[in-house]
Amino acid sequence: MRQVQIMAGLIILTDVTLGAFVHPASYGLSAFIGAGLTFAGATGWCGMALLLKTMPWNRGSHTA
Repeated sequence: MRQVQIMAGLIILTDVTLGAFVHPASYGLSAFIGAGLTFAGATGWCGMALLLKTMPWNRGSHTA
């Protein structure tokens, strides 16, 4: 869950910075992430958590 919070925070922070200094249309990504967090809180299903679970650093070590 910490990885989800870190990723969501970094995406939103980066997007707000881009929106402030580059182009206001980039605020849309922050809205998308916020909607995803709201959906995850309401349903208990988090797409970002499922995606992060498949990353190589989150797989168990396979020792023979």
